[in-house]
Amino acid sequence: MKRLILIDGNSLLSSSFFGSMDSAAWYKGDKDKVREKLMKTSAGQYTNAVLGMTKILLKIFKEQNPEYMAVAWDVNRDTFRRKIFPEYKSHRGDTADELRSQFPVMRDVLDAMGIAQFRYEGFEADDVIGSLSKKFETEVPVFIMTKDQDALQLVTENTRVWLNTSTAKDKISEFFGDLPKGAYNVPSNYFEFTPETFPFYYKGLSPIQIIDLKAVEGDKSDFIPGVSGVGEKAIYPLLNEFKTVENIYEYIENNDEKTAKEFFKELGIKRSPLKNLKEGKDMAFMSKKLATIKCDMEQLQEVTLDSLEVNIDQEKMNEKFKELEFNSLIKDKK
Repeated sequence: MKRLILIDGNSLLSSSFFGSMDSAAWYKGDKDKVREKLMKTSAGQYTNAVLGMTKILLKIFKEQNPEYMAVAWDVNRDTFRRKIFPEYKSHRGDTADELRSQFPVMRDVLDAMGIAQFRYEGFEADDVIGSLSKKFETEVPVFIMTKDQDALQLVTENTRVWLNTSTAKDKISEFFGDLPKGAYNVPSNYFEFTPETFPFYYKGLSPIQIIDLKAVEGDKSDFIPGVSGVGEKAIYPLLNEFKTVENIYEYIENNDEKTAKEFFKELGIKRSPLKNLKEGKDMAFMSKKLATIKCDMEQLQEVTLDSLEVNIDQEKMNEKFKELEFNSLIKDKK
C-alpha cells in the first residue's frame, strides 16, 4: 500500500521491553526476580524487547503492507533543547542496562530487514520524524507510530499519528462506537489521531496547538516548565480564542488589566490567570521552543522517498533471527 510509516524506535523498543515483563514488580524493586525471567540468548544477550518490537513490525508488514518505512532513534539526551534549557529531561533516570543493550541489537535486525534508519547527534527521534513527515506528506500518506504525545503536533490531513496508549480501546469505542471486526485498521493498543479525532480529545484545539498548550501547561514527562499556576481551565479557553501563545500575550500587552480580566471571565475563566501569565512570559516562550518539533533538518534534505522503500531481505532476516534464536520467526525461503 502506498503509505509511509515512520516509527519512533526508542518508543517502540521501550514499550516492548516493559510490555513483555512484570513491569509492576520491576518498578517495585524486584528487579533481580524479573531479570531472571527476561528472554535472552544462550550467550546471555537480552532480547525480550527486540523480539517484541520485531513481532510488531512483522504484523505491520502483514496488516498494513506499507510501501515505505523508516525508524528514527534518539542518540542521547544532549540535544539542542538542552542548550535552550539545561534541565530538559534531566529528571529521567538512566536506561536499564537490560534495555540499553538491546538498542544496537534492534538496529542490527532492522539493517538485516533492509529498513531505513536515522539517528543524529543533537536531535531527537521526534525531529527526524517531523522532518521526514513534512518532506514527504505531499507525496504519500504518512503514519507516525509513537507513544510520545509531542508528535500530535504533526497531525495534518496527510499525516496521522498512531499513539500508543492504554486507553486506545476506550477511545475507539468512545469516538467511533461499535465497529465491525477489522474495520479499524490500526495496530493494537494504538489510537489514530487525525484532524477530526484530535479536537474531540483536546477540547476543540487543532493539532499544531499542542506546542502552545505545552508552552503554558508544561510537560512533567519532559520537564518542560510552562507557566506556573495556569492550568487547563484557563489555557483551553484562551487557546480556543487566541489560537497561539503569541496572540495571548499580544492581547495582554495591548489591553489594561481590568479589560483583560473581564474578557477572560467572558471566556468562562473563573480565576484570572493574568498575573501568572505576565510573570511567566519568558517561561512560556521558552517552553514553546522546547515543545516544538524541528521539521526541517538539513541532514535529511537529500533523503528520497525511494530510499525508504520496504524491500525485506528474507534470507538476511532469517539469518539474524537464527543468530538471536528467534526460531519461531524463521520462515522457509520461498
